[in-house]
Amino acid sequence: MITNKKKSEKTTKVDLRVFLETIRKCTDIKELTPEIVNRLIRRIEVHKSAKVDGRKRVQLDVYFTAVGLINIPDEKQILEMIEEIRRSA
Repeated sequence: MITNKKKSEKTTKVDLRVFLETIRKCTDIKELTPEIVNRLIRRIEVHKSAKVDGRKRVQLDVYFTAVGLINIPDEKQILEMIEEIRRSA
């Protein structure tokens, strides 16, 4: 009997294989076409806009095929991580 954890691991491995095959097909991208976007992105969520520091910001969550949501840090977060690394070195 396969447990839920094993089922999800198996699904993840299969999905990652599909994702990697898709990436391999798209390695020589000269133009971002709707077909490529449809292969790589499962869904995009657009959140409500908010004013931050006097500027209008809209959060977009991009869920990639077989990978899910990837949290890409903004410039401020990257600088904070660099500073933290410097302090601990």
